[in-house]
Amino acid sequence: MKKILIFEYITGGGLIENKLNYSLLNEANIILDSLIKESKNTVHFFCDYRHKYKNNNNAILVYPNNKDIIFDRNFISKYDYFLPICPEIDLILFNYVKKIRQKKITNIHISDNKSLLIASDKLMLKNACNQYMILNPDSYSSNYKNNKFITKDRYGCGCNNISIISNPLRKNSSNMIHENYIPGKSYSVNLYIKGSGYKLISINQQHISRKNTSLKLNSIDVNIHPSFNNMIYKFIDDILNVIPGLRGFIGFDFIFNNNKIFLIEINPRFTTSMALIEKCKNNHILNYINSNINEQVGRICNIKI
Repeated sequence: MKKILIFEYITGGGLIENKLNYSLLNEANIILDSLIKESKNTVHFFCDYRHKYKNNNNAILVYPNNKDIIFDRNFISKYDYFLPICPEIDLILFNYVKKIRQKKITNIHISDNKSLLIASDKLMLKNACNQYMILNPDSYSSNYKNNKFITKDRYGCGCNNISIISNPLRKNSSNMIHENYIPGKSYSVNLYIKGSGYKLISINQQHISRKNTSLKLNSIDVNIHPSFNNMIYKFIDDILNVIPGLRGFIGFDFIFNNNKIFLIEINPRFTTSMALIEKCKNNHILNYINSNINEQVGRICNIKI
């Protein structure tokens, strides 16, 4: 049994100076719910004093007058394992982990700083993919004259602020990137990476709707078994060869089109779809940090966002 400390940024005090009604609050609640359910480990969690779980016995309350506890080396180091879960928006995850490492907090199992930056900066990720021939939106070409394009935040997260445009591709700016729109089905794959190996937690299909020019993630089918399963392992290996510093809970978002897999994003942290793993496989998600987990095929479950 391990003592585990959770820091989910939105529910755990990352917004202590701001309103709690953040756009990602629903997904943050789903993630936190899954992590603090009964497991074989002792799980404590940082909790914003305004959050619904403030009276939970394992909540460590964060107030304006003690907000620096989320950086407290002496406190965090009491645990066997510290799991920070922050959005990539505006490099929040990168900057938090960088500061944690500067304080010599070592009980985290998360990607190195360089890999976090590449995964958080979509322009850097595209450049790395193009340099090492990983298929991505720049690799896609269409036979249609009126091709569509995607515009999104360079330091964004998920489907936030993503739009479809019809204008020819423009140059990437310091805050936005533009890329080819790829028709096809959207998927993600969840991994736990430790040392030189990884465990494939699940493959998931994302259901995305379009309203006018905006895209929105509506739901996810978690733990599916697509016909192109074998291709996914090579896809994973290729990415890990290019970015070998990825560690811990990781998600890859991709589109399957014309028997090809195009990498869209890397989520270098715990993802929303991982919250359903216990329901799908009867294995608490935190058990993946142990090397002796008995993997199960499980069933498909749906999560609405």
